Amino acid sequence: MNTKYLLLEHIHSASESCDRRLNQLFTLMTQAVMRNDAEEIDWHLMNDMSESDVLLIIVLTNIKLTIQYDELILRSAVDYVMSSKGHQLH
Repeated sequence: MNTKYLLLEHIHSASESCDRRLNQLFTLMTQAVMRNDAEEIDWHLMNDMSESDVLLIIVLTNIKLTIQYDELILRSAVDYVMSSKGHQLH
């Protein structure tokens, strides 16, 4: 499974299509995903979690992100990243 790289691609695509003032948020999200082993991410998927759920767990458990951003902001960022994914397919 290439879930880690798919999540990174989703974050990159979302960052390209939004306001540049959010670059730091997306950079920190990218770093958070990079710090997780691909096997751990895939394990969550094999246990019936969605990509969105996995990204949310990664983001909400990252100290740098949770110190700088409110939980609501982080949830919204994950929703934005995952909704950007859907628009790429059309």
